[in-house]
Amino acid sequence: MDENDPKKSQPAQQYAANSPADNIRQENQSEELILELREAIRARDDFLAIVSHELRNPLTPILLCVELIRNAEKSQDRAMLLQELDRLERQVKYFIGRTTMLLEVAQVSSGKLRLNSTVVNLSDLVSRVAEDYAPVARRAGSELQPRIQNNVSIESDSVALYEIVENLLSNAIKYGLGKPIDIIVAASGDGAEIKVRDRGVGIAGKDSARIFERFERAVERGGHAGFGIGLWLSRNLVTLMGGSITVLGEPGLGSLFTVSLPLKQEKIDE
Repeated sequence: MDENDPKKSQPAQQYAANSPADNIRQENQSEELILELREAIRARDDFLAIVSHELRNPLTPILLCVELIRNAEKSQDRAMLLQELDRLERQVKYFIGRTTMLLEVAQVSSGKLRLNSTVVNLSDLVSRVAEDYAPVARRAGSELQPRIQNNVSIESDSVALYEIVENLLSNAIKYGLGKPIDIIVAASGDGAEIKVRDRGVGIAGKDSARIFERFERAVERGGHAGFGIGLWLSRNLVTLMGGSITVLGEPGLGSLFTVSLPLKQEKIDE
């Protein structure tokens, strides 16, 4: 063997690295890396859309509350001023809770989101959400019509519950065409139900499952702003609580959303 022959002195694997099979393998690895990067970018954009929804949705009643406080101050209506200040304080506290939950929202799809289970007076909570959104509904031409059974308590996460009801009310106001909106809370056997019914644009039966998917909407965007995030998040939160959410509707006759939740749950985060 000629030790000075460079071809003979190079390791055999160096020749193998340049084989057609290895070139194909490297191309496949590059394509997989590109797909992973695209998926990472898509996940980032999805999360940004979720953040935008979660931070913007509560700002509508907050800003309207500020406007009402200014009006009360101008009219020297102290009772209304104190009422709106209390409402604003409550809304800001829930907004802070929402921003905390945002740190975990990215984990929804991976099933790692954790909720804080406590005893919650569902009747009081839904009443507060209805009170907070009443000015928003009136501005849209709708009146909220609560029918809330007293002292319905469940083991659940109060921030997540507030968000679910808020999303349903916001959706009803957006698509309710300025007509009355019903909000119902009642105990039912070993569970509790929250119902929100509007009399607006409605929904076709074929869309009743699709609207709970991320970035899906039952109607064309038109003048209705939004990302199609609220119902998707609500469904995931309700599922984490061991409950279910359904919708019944008909185009032009409105929609009825029903959230069914257990009164007690041993493990809220599974």
